[in-house]
Amino acid sequence: MKLKTSSRLVVSNAGPLIHLAKANALHLLKALYQTIIIPQEVKIEAVDRGKERGAADALQIEDAVKDGWIKVKDISLNGEFLKAAKIAGLQIAEAAVIQYAYQNQAVALLDDEPARVFAKTLGVPIRGTLGILLEAVEADQISREEALEALDRLSEIMYLSAELYRLLRKTLVRDT
Repeated sequence: MKLKTSSRLVVSNAGPLIHLAKANALHLLKALYQTIIIPQEVKIEAVDRGKERGAADALQIEDAVKDGWIKVKDISLNGEFLKAAKIAGLQIAEAAVIQYAYQNQAVALLDDEPARVFAKTLGVPIRGTLGILLEAVEADQISREEALEALDRLSEIMYLSAELYRLLRKTLVRDT
């Protein structure tokens, strides 16, 4: 595999971390971006609450934090930004991810549609769990076959419409 990584600043919500960890693909984030920023609220959701439930994915994420490639930041939300985010139906963690990405020209890793729409309206570049899979294939971090296996695992742990699943599968199957 070629080592192609991005030096682009990346901030993540809990969803992509949890989904990738459950699919045994969390390592793709390190391979693609080297460092991931997460707000304290995301750490609480993905690690602390996950460990309370006995979720193995929480331990993987915690190990990445301990290893230092996932960095936890305290992000103070701007009052007006928080107000707009709440009107849009976002959780505090999502708002913190988007605000940080907006203020720092970072890519926001988001899966939930309302958060993605809100980020897009601000011009924040976004990537979701499935986009990370595609990016990993394009960067030669995983093979198309490995991505297909990860897609199947993801389809069991996160909501994917049948149409989206078919489209991504078709994209990954071509050229194999």
